[in-house]
Amino acid sequence: MAVLSNSKHEQFAQLVAKGVSGTKAYTSAGYSANGAKQSAARMLTNADLCARIRELQKTISEGTIDVEIRKRSARVQVLQNLLNRLRNVITARALEHSDHLAGATGLLVKDYRGKNAEQEIWKFDAALVAQIQDVLKQAAIEEGQWTEKRGLSGSVGIDVIRARLNAGRDRVAAAKKASLAKGEPWP
Repeated sequence: MAVLSNSKHEQFAQLVAKGVSGTKAYTSAGYSANGAKQSAARMLTNADLCARIRELQKTISEGTIDVEIRKRSARVQVLQNLLNRLRNVITARALEHSDHLAGATGLLVKDYRGKNAEQEIWKFDAALVAQIQDVLKQAAIEEGQWTEKRGLSGSVGIDVIRARLNAGRDRVAAAKKASLAKGEPWP
């Protein structure tokens, strides 16, 4: 939908979309304060005006989300909230299964097997632990505290190192032998 042709209606729609009350938006748009509450309520029943308000709210919401995603602190806060919820799952499980030694850790889940599901078994919840590790890693990345291990550039294998050491030892032995053969003292 395009901008409303009536500038006062457009200003009213923009103010309401930003969260201003109908009465305040009505008077801020340039209308009289007399009967503002009733007039604002009447304007809010106008289909075109309501459609424009919804469109503006959607635009504002998308812009806010876009800005929030770009902020590192907002992303880290989302990760913190997720981590808190995952830890709450562990705590709730630990309380629920506190009567069972393994279940009291909160890291195990109870399952049942057998023809009629009569056999109780406990399984380690690897997916939950992996999710926690992923959240912690992403938070460390966001905070600049994570570095990937990298191979050394120009690194050589152990066989090459061994060959170089042997070649050096052979050179020293040959130099010593040559020096002693000439009757020169070896240091």
